[in-house]
Amino acid sequence: MIKKNHNARDANRQERRTKPDLRAKSKYVRNVNPGAKTPAVQIITISNVPSDVVDAIDEIAARQDRSRSSFVRRELQLIVAGYQAQAA
Repeated sequence: MIKKNHNARDANRQERRTKPDLRAKSKYVRNVNPGAKTPAVQIITISNVPSDVVDAIDEIAARQDRSRSSFVRRELQLIVAGYQAQAA
């Protein structure tokens, strides 16, 4: 008994699709003023934060009955909102 591959026709159809031209969107990209001074951004992860700082965050979050991630997320939202208000 020979089994037919019913997915073969779909696979061929997918191969025939044209790939999107991602460069076409580049004309809509807004030019950023290179002379503007923007602060350097450093990505902070748990792995590069000292353990005593992480422990302190955990203590504060526990007092508020929240998880570490929700506490940090809320504090970052407050900081960003402050900067946005200052910029406006």
